[in-house]
Amino acid sequence: MYRSLVCALALWTDRIIKYADEQGAVARAVLNPARMPAVVAESIQETNGTQQLKAALDAYKPVAVAYAKAFEQFRGQYDEEYLDSFETMFQATLAGTKTLGSIKPEDIKDETMRPMIEAAMKMAAALPQLFLSLLDKQAKSGMFSTAFEPAVQGRMDKLRAAVAAP
Repeated sequence: MYRSLVCALALWTDRIIKYADEQGAVARAVLNPARMPAVVAESIQETNGTQQLKAALDAYKPVAVAYAKAFEQFRGQYDEEYLDSFETMFQATLAGTKTLGSIKPEDIKDETMRPMIEAAMKMAAALPQLFLSLLDKQAKSGMFSTAFEPAVQGRMDKLRAAVAAP
């Protein structure tokens, strides 16, 4: 999964691709939020997993930023693409948060590091909720097209359920 994401990102151009465009299949592959939990899980299993995951996220961030800008500048034209890119970043954050959540304080051998790591874990645990708050604010302020609002609400319900799941 990690390798397929990196390959898809390598094919990416600086152009913002809409799903309806000729290269829409490439955009769907890159923006597919369902792939991110598998990328995180696969990366964690690898010897250099942390570096792999960081590389994948670093490669993905400019794509997410570009779609966020297009979404803001061209209201209603990039709703679906933006929502998928948003959810991909959300899924990466959620997967990372759940991985951090599996660390027990007693697993941290260095007593001096324990409070810092615990504080970082608490901050990370708040990130998915911050993502949801942002999406909710965008939806309530009319940033999505009227026709797309039901899809946004459905996706937000799904994301809220993912945050609540253990």
